Amino acid sequence: MQPLPHSVREFVDAARVCRIATVRPDGEPHVIPVCPVFDGEATVYVDLGPKSVTGMALRHETRIAVLIDEYDEDWTKLRKVILKCRAEEISGAEKDAAWAGIRRKFPQYTTVDWAPRTTMALRVYGWVQEGVETPAH
Repeated sequence: MQPLPHSVREFVDAARVCRIATVRPDGEPHVIPVCPVFDGEATVYVDLGPKSVTGMALRHETRIAVLIDEYDEDWTKLRKVILKCRAEEISGAEKDAAWAGIRRKFPQYTTVDWAPRTTMALRVYGWVQEGVETPAH
């Protein structure tokens, strides 16, 4: 995979919410919003309920699409990044590091005493973007 350009990495890192799309074992599509944390290179971390539709779908098919977008009434300002990822449940030091990032980015987690559930690493293997310009060097 070609590395994500700096402007795309910044856009993904700044996202407060993204949508993740999976396919259920019966072939039905499913999309949910989640709060992502990006490692700055090629992995997005999210936490899911272990018995959620998304969690169950990922047991069947690990490929997942991640949409990060910004809407504007001026359609020349629309921006989006679609990441093609493989999802894997993480544990140990990687999970601890992901949760340190989650708590830093979303302090709301501490106020609701939300403990980690099924923490997933979404490993980027492809991407497309529109409106997220790469600055000229």
